[in-house]
Amino acid sequence: MSKNVVKATGVLLLINICVKLLSFVREMVIANGFGASSASDAYLVAFTFPNFFQAILGYAFVSAALPAINASWQREGGREEAFLIGSTLLNFTALVMAVLVVLGIVFAPALVWLFAPSFSPETASLAAQLTRIIMPSLLFAAVAMMMAAILNSRYRFAAAAIGPGLASLCIILATLFFARGNIAVVAVGTLVGYLAFLLLVSLDLPKAGFRYRPVCDLRHPQVRRVLRSMLPILLGLAVSQCYTIINRIFASGMTEGSISALNYANKVMNLPISLFVVAVITAVFPKMAEEASMDDRDALGKSLSRALSMILLLTVPATLGLLLLDQPIVQLLFQRGSFDAAATRMTADALFAMSPGMIFLGASMLMLRVFYAGGEVRTPLLVGLISIAVNVLASLILIRPLGHVGLAWANSLAAAANAGLLAFLLQRRLGYVDSYLRSSLLQICGATAVMGLALFAVLRLLSSSSSLVQVVAAIAAAVAVYFICLRACRSQMLSDTWQGLRMKQ
Repeated sequence: MSKNVVKATGVLLLINICVKLLSFVREMVIANGFGASSASDAYLVAFTFPNFFQAILGYAFVSAALPAINASWQREGGREEAFLIGSTLLNFTALVMAVLVVLGIVFAPALVWLFAPSFSPETASLAAQLTRIIMPSLLFAAVAMMMAAILNSRYRFAAAAIGPGLASLCIILATLFFARGNIAVVAVGTLVGYLAFLLLVSLDLPKAGFRYRPVCDLRHPQVRRVLRSMLPILLGLAVSQCYTIINRIFASGMTEGSISALNYANKVMNLPISLFVVAVITAVFPKMAEEASMDDRDALGKSLSRALSMILLLTVPATLGLLLLDQPIVQLLFQRGSFDAAATRMTADALFAMSPGMIFLGASMLMLRVFYAGGEVRTPLLVGLISIAVNVLASLILIRPLGHVGLAWANSLAAAANAGLLAFLLQRRLGYVDSYLRSSLLQICGATAVMGLALFAVLRLLSSSSSLVQVVAAIAAAVAVYFICLRACRSQMLSDTWQGLRMKQ
């Protein structure tokens, strides 16, 4: 993998750490003010529809639009074509999302019933009210994400990476200083946050050399190609979000706070993915798109092998860490104010069940981009549909004996099915499982096993200490032991990653 890609990953990782810290502060502030209650459940359901699209549109736009815009930028005299393609996609996105916003506001009660059919009338009414407030954020987020695709095509990542942090900051301020127990104020803060995200990204477009044009040429061949591939890509990338929707549909008729417990557990489980995996994928995808456009399968397979090794470097030990630290982490992050010990137990149980899915979700996110880099959109869609079916079936089987924890286990099983199928298909096409990946995986698993023993010993030693002491001491010991073991194994992957992050140029 190019050392420039590794360095870009490092820069994005630093930004993502700051952004995700803000994201966690946001969750902690909301948990402190509203706990795991009907009000927080209503807010989460109201945010499901905009968040569903916001979570997948960014990746979909980058996956579909970046190769087309990037190809135009690289052609001699292709700048104007890049301006036309990018402007058309921006304008079309804004138009479609504006229509969806209007429909969402009008049919808010129906959306609430769709995502939470077992809500009480009072909670459903509140959720519909919050949905109408939050819904315009869908327009702001979608246009911002399309702008991010244009910026990424010029290897500009910072503004798009910082934007969600700005949105979180607005929600934090609204909750801390204005809400005073009124969840509707948090919804207004959410809307303002996504507007700020849009403004931030739009200010970076001229710096990337992009010139907006008031056009909407849907007959342009590249635009038509992007739009044809958009729906399958959206559906393929929506898999993990579908897991969340399935959870909320089933959990809406369960114990109050079940939706909130699953949401908080999902936030913790996704933290390593959001911090590290997204940084790796964002940095490597433009290079993969170039290799796919040149039909260089050897180079593409090598890029996949290196990027997957980097992802496993973090997700494998992080999974074991969450399995052993589920209760102390939830206590440390959330147990205060309205978030009591019962909510901690519910969330920690869900986190334990969700944690194994982290490895598979991270790997799937990368492997999907390999398909999209080569213009293949149908195969990931079919695999995603299979994994959703696995999720629904597993949920139906596990919900009765395990309650909301059964839904969390269903997510992990579905993620494993999705990643396994994608890995099998890509191996047949690219043969990416080379000696580098095999040796990296062996070293990661060995170092993780030793780390787990150290982590268990620290937790036993500090069993009577506070959650803060347990988490800080355990993580410090685990990180030290893990990387010492990798260094002792003379890990080439670790050496490559470290050298890339230290590059000056």
